[in-house]
Amino acid sequence: MHIEIYTKGEELPQLLPGNIQHSALMFRTLEKSKRSQPYMLVAYDDNQKEAAHLIIIKRKPLFPFLPIIGNRYTIYGEGVYREGCSEREEIYTMFLDKLLDIADSLHSYIEIKTIEDPRFAYATLSRRNFIPVRDHRIYISLHSKAPEERLSRKYRSHIRKAKERGVSYRIATSPAEIEQALHLLHNYYISKVRRPFPDTRILKQLLTHPDGKPRSETQLFVVEYKGKIIGSSIVTYDKERANLAFSCGLRKSHPTCYPGIMAVWAAIESAHRNGYPHIEFLESRTLAGIRSSYKNFLLNFGGKQVSTLRWYRFKWNIFNKILRAIYV
Repeated sequence: MHIEIYTKGEELPQLLPGNIQHSALMFRTLEKSKRSQPYMLVAYDDNQKEAAHLIIIKRKPLFPFLPIIGNRYTIYGEGVYREGCSEREEIYTMFLDKLLDIADSLHSYIEIKTIEDPRFAYATLSRRNFIPVRDHRIYISLHSKAPEERLSRKYRSHIRKAKERGVSYRIATSPAEIEQALHLLHNYYISKVRRPFPDTRILKQLLTHPDGKPRSETQLFVVEYKGKIIGSSIVTYDKERANLAFSCGLRKSHPTCYPGIMAVWAAIESAHRNGYPHIEFLESRTLAGIRSSYKNFLLNFGGKQVSTLRWYRFKWNIFNKILRAIYV
């Protein structure tokens, strides 16, 4: 087994299908971002066939003149592996070693998050001086019960009242609708320090093909009332589940229409209708101990909260020793 590193979109080989976070589309989108540089790591077996791949994202600081705030490297999850792969942890170890080789002297820390199984590669990460910090994730099971049955009584009433007032939701298709919905999301997230929002130009590339037609792996929902868009949400899809990435609603100007609730409900209902067994709320992932009203908001939809881990490794070993004494 050996690892190849690709830094340019045009050099990427044909990759295994899987999570959009590790897809060629995501790589090419990040490549066009001013402050992000992606690395695609591909593991090949002895027959030169792909066994797995994973994206590492190098993010440049917003204020590069501050010496303590350097580049940071991020990995989302475990990567994509071919079906039946029995060497996942061994390959992941090779990916980590390549990451440590890639990391330049100007980086401040390395972060690994959204690993679903907290036991995955635990010993490997610990040996490489990564510090585990408890994390939370929320998802809804859609296979055993209809999503309506999981709603709290209050939210079931809000959705019914909103529909009676003429509120509707659907997938945005025209460029004008996509532009307006992204503008709404951008204005909402601009004040959310803990929930950063990507550049709208990057999101457009994830939502539409170069010819302007919508993509199937990423969808933008709009909530409408009297011809006006009052809410929006972005959902990504992979083999196993749907993922609600962003959502918002004009709840102050349209309080009786419950646009924020309807934007989330549009994503849940669509995922259930299309046969996905789960929908996960990516924004709900917060470090343990941090209070989140958004987390409580999602639990009213019937969400289940599970505990997982987020891993950190700082350039300065003294930071790692202090954090290890606190968290391990």
